[in-house]
Formats: sequence, C-alpha cells, structure tokens
Amino acid sequence: MAACAAPALAPFDARADNAANATNAVPTLLWLRRGSEERQIDYSTAEGYRAVSWLMRDVKANVVGNPDWRLLQQWSWMQAWLAAYGHHARFDVHSGLRTPATNTYFEGKRASFHLPDRNMVFRAGDFSTPAAPSEYMGRLAYLSQQGGVGFYQTRDFIHTDVRGRVVTWRAR
Repeated sequence: MAACAAPALAPFDARADNAANATNAVPTLLWLRRGSEERQIDYSTAEGYRAVSWLMRDVKANVVGNPDWRLLQQWSWMQAWLAAYGHHARFDVHSGLRTPATNTYFEGKRASFHLPDRNMVFRAGDFSTPAAPSEYMGRLAYLSQQGGVGFYQTRDFIHTDVRGRVVTWRAR
C-alpha cells in the first residue's frame, strides 16, 4: 500500500470536554451499532462520549472504559470519507475495551491495545460494516496512518488501533 497520509486528524491531546475548541478537521459524529443498540452519536459532547464508551465496553465483563480520542477520530474520518462518496456506513462494533480476562479468552495474549491503561483508556477497536468489504475498510484505515490495522477476512471485520506506529497484519 502506498504511504499516502490522511489529513491531520485534529489535535491528539484533545478530550471530549474540550472538543468544541478542537479543530474541525474531522467530524465528531459516529454511527455505531453493538448488538441491538444502534446510535448516531456526536462524541464531542460529554453525553456522546459516554454513549460511545458504553457501545465500546467489554460486554463479557460489563466494564466501561474510555476510548482514545484518536480512535474515535479515525473511525469518524473513515465514515466521513465514505459519506463523501455516497456510502453512509454504520460500524458494527465487535470489540473495544477488553479486560485482561476477556483479552486472554479471545486472544490468549496479555498485551493488547484493547486493554485499558490506569486511566481506563483503550486504543483499539474491531468493527465491520455492511457498507463496504473489510478489505476496503482496512485499506482506508491504513490511509489514516494512525497505527495498527488488522485484516480478519474470514470473520469479515477489521481491527484498528492508534499506537502511532503504522503496522498491518492479516489473520483468519
């Protein structure tokens, strides 16, 4: 894939409570579904950020964390990109925050960007969308140059994280 970077995704130190002062480089709207819950959310408000946090919670452990602002920016940038070309894409969340026990259950690993730091901030999410193939969505995530992109073709979803260093991998 070519190393073509996306426009800057707004200040990396922006938080939900000061998002109104952040640059308008990326919209702050997300259309998410998790199970039977589906919402269009402006995560720049405290209420919206809490709603996104709830949808990206560890369902197995029933623990809510704080998604990294950059992850939300990446996902909203991807949705805006698709919308600019007439494809309005709901993201079906497969995973966001994971407790260590849940992460071990799913991956058998101790380290993951799904795991929260001491402030309960997590930096990864997995999703699919009926609007585009997972291969296309993974390539779009790669264009944002925010971090890791995992292609899970047989399960038809992608992983994105905002580790900073751009890496890709493919798995079944």
